[in-house]
Amino acid sequence: MWQSVDLVAYMLSCVEMASDLVRRARQTAGLSARSLAGRARVPTSTVTRVESGQVDPTLGMLRRLLDGAGQELRVGAEPARRGPTLADLADAWIDSPEGGRPDWTRLRSFLDFLVLHPRSVATAIVRRPAASRSPVMDSLLAGVAEKLADDAGMPRPSWAGRTPRLRETWSVPGTPRMTAVWRAAAPAQLLRRGLVIDAASLWRDHEIPLV
Repeated sequence: MWQSVDLVAYMLSCVEMASDLVRRARQTAGLSARSLAGRARVPTSTVTRVESGQVDPTLGMLRRLLDGAGQELRVGAEPARRGPTLADLADAWIDSPEGGRPDWTRLRSFLDFLVLHPRSVATAIVRRPAASRSPVMDSLLAGVAEKLADDAGMPRPSWAGRTPRLRETWSVPGTPRMTAVWRAAAPAQLLRRGLVIDAASLWRDHEIPLV
């Protein structure tokens, strides 16, 4: 199922890139859709459908449209740029005499990346993290994956459902009043796993641009 979700995201990305390429090329050349269609010897509807993202043109068609706008299509290959994944955070647990805690900085950085690159959510959560040094961390990563999937409107990764919930509730040290506040602000996906962690501890307010 997840391969299908990844494929759909990839296909949508290709359609968007093609539509942008054709639109920018046409506008740079100062051509109307009808003029470009005449130069490329295709129906005007082909140009408008490509630019609106309704169709993903073949490589030959894309080259033809760009040629009509006086631009050359160059195709090459380069190493894939892999973004961070939840699997990379299996070791994001800091041991301490008090029992340890998640590495909040690494978790926030991962979630900040996905805010800026929402198309990366599917690939970021599809692979199951290796067992960490703490069941708290294992359950936290599964809960984060479930929330990311729910927020993106996609199926939850199957590995998250197989990750055991905590037998006892876990929370960062604090007064009963603080714990109650955190519980009220905790995502449902974490609460169901016995994790009392308020959303703001992980998902920061991004109305202010990240630097």
